[in-house]
This record gives sequence, structure tokens and C-alpha cells, in this order.
Amino acid sequence: MKRVNVGIMNVTGYIGIDLARILVQHPGVQLTSVTGRSGAGQKLGDIFPHMADFALGVEAELGDVEIAFAALPHGASAPAVVEALERDIKVIDVSADFRLKDAATYKEWYKETHPSPELLAEAVYGLPEIYRAEISSARLVANPGCYPTCSILALAPALREGLIETDIIIDSKSGVSGAGRTLTLNTHFAETNENVSAYALGGHRHMPEIKQEL
Repeated sequence: MKRVNVGIMNVTGYIGIDLARILVQHPGVQLTSVTGRSGAGQKLGDIFPHMADFALGVEAELGDVEIAFAALPHGASAPAVVEALERDIKVIDVSADFRLKDAATYKEWYKETHPSPELLAEAVYGLPEIYRAEISSARLVANPGCYPTCSILALAPALREGLIETDIIIDSKSGVSGAGRTLTLNTHFAETNENVSAYALGGHRHMPEIKQEL
């Protein structure tokens, strides 16, 4: 099997390092370049001990790869994605920057103007159960959010077959690792251990993503 040279932009976040853990075990992938918002110049194993056997260092700039995963926060991801595309690198964006097709909807929910609205129509929503053919030929794939993934996969078949009504209540739970590595009181262990907290009750920013795809 020919191995594809793959890179990760921002490997030092929770999503980025978990991507690295998965990719180094994939027989069709050669992870050859990783960048970080922190840790540039350090070996990946020095930052994350469970990657101690992996000699790749964290770089300031992405090297020559065929496919790159953008594991940056929303807003910061889009400019990095554009730069990669200009280098003819295919991109899988893990942030929310290219999930929504409408720039006005993005601004409403993420409170900032989309930096690359011209790419929204091109980006393929990355649910292979629904868009497998489109993903296989795309140069930009938008990785779905956590709540949309569980909701769409559960509801799309039933809605398609007319088995349920469209007045739907979604009760989803997620772990605090989804909030990233930045320290906050709400994600502190002492606050979250053996606890469940409701948040974004007035409307979660994943809601338009679910509505768009269903």
C-alpha cells in the first residue's frame, strides 16, 4: 500500500495529539510534519510522554505533505487552510470554519466574519455515511462537530424514510476535553468530576449545523 504523506496543523491541542496517535498507526499514512501553537522546536514525545517513541519534532511551519489536518480553533483555522490549499495540499479541517454553508449564519453563531466565505460552497461536509463519494474527490473536507455527528447519524435515516416527525428534541452529553486544553473554571476537574452541567440552553452553535444537514 502506498503511504500518503500527512501533516497536522496544531498537534499540541487535544484534537491534534489524538489525531497523531491514530495516524501513526494507520498503514496507509506517513505522518511527516506537525506544527503547534506552542512547543515549536520540541520533540512530540517531550510534550506528550505517551508519544515518546515518535521522533517527529513540532515545526513552526507545515512541511511538504499531500494531506493536512487543521486542528486549530475556529477563526484561526481558515487562514491556515487557505495557505495549505494554495500549496495544493488537500485539507481536512477539524474546526467549525467550513461546516456551515452560509457566511451570515457563521457570523451569527461564531460572532466573527468568516475570513474565506468563497470556500464555503466548495467544502464537503465530512460524514462518510452520507457524503462518501463527495469526500473521496474533495480538496477541502469540513469535519463535523460532536453533537451534529451523533444527531445526524441517528436521525438522518429515520427522517429520510419518513419514520419520525420533524419536531425533535436532542439530549446530548459531551466530555470537557471537547473544550480544549485552555484552563477554565467550568472545565476544572474539581468542578466537573461526577457532575453534569447544562450549557448553551438558549441555542448551541452546533444547532445550525444539524439543521443544515437534516
